[in-house]
Amino acid sequence: MRLIAYLRFSPVVLLLLPVCSAAVVDRVAIVIDKQVVTESEVLDDLRLTEFINNEPLDLGPAARRAAAEHLVDQELIRRDLEMSGYTRPAASEADGLLRKFRQSRFHSLAEYRAALRKYGIAEDQLKQRLLWQLTAIQFVDFRFGTQQPEAEPQSADRAAADAPASSIDQQMDDWLKQARADAKITLKPEAFQ
Repeated sequence: MRLIAYLRFSPVVLLLLPVCSAAVVDRVAIVIDKQVVTESEVLDDLRLTEFINNEPLDLGPAARRAAAEHLVDQELIRRDLEMSGYTRPAASEADGLLRKFRQSRFHSLAEYRAALRKYGIAEDQLKQRLLWQLTAIQFVDFRFGTQQPEAEPQSADRAAADAPASSIDQQMDDWLKQARADAKITLKPEAFQ
């Protein structure tokens, strides 16, 4: 009797087996020390960057490689930010950033949503990216803008406003070069072909 029940259900099980065992495997694209960045994360970053910069969608090898380099820099900044104890902007600011972005770039909600679909990104991804950009900009201004010798204490906003942008950019470039030299960074070539 068990054999009859087994034979009756086995074709169904066999038909469902490929569906149940199918899994999407995401390829490793970058390894930064022990931090893994997948190919889908590179593509997400690329789509978001091109969307925000109002650039045509280009997922070719050169664009993916540039996105990978951008992600390495972002990870190094994120590590420095976390080690510094810097207080990030509140997550609630993301809604305001998104609203301003949408109003400055799109005539209607329908146009905005169509653009999101075209680039293959979700609104939540965009909100998180805008919040991260604000965080990174404020942190860089704080970290490198206050490095200037000062006679009296002043706020981070004031120090950043007083420091020349080129000086902050140069300090940031120098720091990133050193941070890259100190980290073990591996870009997997097969992810960029």
